[in-house]
Amino acid sequence: MFKYFWTTLFFIFSLVLPGYAGEITLGSSLPLSGHVKFLGQNLVLGMKSYFNYVNANGGIKGNKIKLVALDDKYEPSLTVKNTQKFINEIHPYALIGYVGTPTTVKILNMITKAKLPLIGPFTGAHQLRLPFRRYVFNIRNSYWAEVEALVDYAIKDLGKDKIAVFYQDDAYGLTGYKGVKRALGLNYNKEVVAEAVYTRGHKVPQLAVDTICQAKPQVVIMIGTYDACSDFILRAQQKGLKAVFMNISFVGPTPLAKLLGNKGNGVIVSNVVPPPSAEYTGCQEYRKLMQKYFPDQPLTFVGLEGFLDAKVMVKALMKVTDFSSPENLVQVLEQFKNVPTGMGVTLNYGPRDREGLDVVYLTMIQNGQFKLIKAVKKSISMYIF
Repeated sequence: MFKYFWTTLFFIFSLVLPGYAGEITLGSSLPLSGHVKFLGQNLVLGMKSYFNYVNANGGIKGNKIKLVALDDKYEPSLTVKNTQKFINEIHPYALIGYVGTPTTVKILNMITKAKLPLIGPFTGAHQLRLPFRRYVFNIRNSYWAEVEALVDYAIKDLGKDKIAVFYQDDAYGLTGYKGVKRALGLNYNKEVVAEAVYTRGHKVPQLAVDTICQAKPQVVIMIGTYDACSDFILRAQQKGLKAVFMNISFVGPTPLAKLLGNKGNGVIVSNVVPPPSAEYTGCQEYRKLMQKYFPDQPLTFVGLEGFLDAKVMVKALMKVTDFSSPENLVQVLEQFKNVPTGMGVTLNYGPRDREGLDVVYLTMIQNGQFKLIKAVKKSISMYIF
């Protein structure tokens, strides 16, 4: 009878305390199928490469990390359903690596109410940064920082100030579009020369291509996904547009380069992590662990970001002394100062600071590969509109 008492007690604690029974569950909602499945699939591979390594070397104080990744197809309604499942059924200790702006913004109030932290969302939207959100810890830089870096490079380095914007007609695209207008207006007293949109998950309309081409911009900054942006670039080139095409990190750099083929030379992509081939120690570690656990999978910017997300999560979990509440994880993360990333920069948080990194890596496609142009510090104040 005494034996059964302790068995029952242990079972109850395993349900109530995440990590108590030898497992720490983390939840992620992201596109594992659909037109941008590359993003979700590679982010998961990057996270798992590091989590597998940690689990193989003792886990978190003896607890194994379990990543539960649910497919949302980049559809906000599915992201909401997945998050409800996490909160009401799965009970993860924290969330990690949600993908997308229109998807993630829909669950912000849900996780705030549940007091469930989200670490490393794969979006640079200002909606995750303003107003201050206690339970969202951004690792990557903001879209506004990325587009400002692109505008600066176009005008200061290339001497081109006739800039058009092609963007996805939703919260993601609109955030980037407003960022371009902000950077041009505040810093250079200029306006975009043309703008055009497309609907998420749909074919790029010919009107969008014609509108931008007729304006004859020197630069086109694109806020979209790899399928739409590659289609736009190829069709604009066919119409004879001689412009520099620039994309931000969410585009999915690797599939973008693949879809463009030999037409991709000179296309610029701003990234929030360096090229996986770079000689930073963090990039070397990512390559080594991918070779060990997923040798048949590609090395990608998205995967490297997932690897970094996992590494930050592990650093925090290692410092948690009591897994009875996610609040303890929040308090640990708030103390992070000058945490090495292995990618040339350090990560910082604070009681009112949820912006981990402040660097943008400008890259260019050359023969299907990405060349690092330069890394620039960009810390955009989310309190200035």
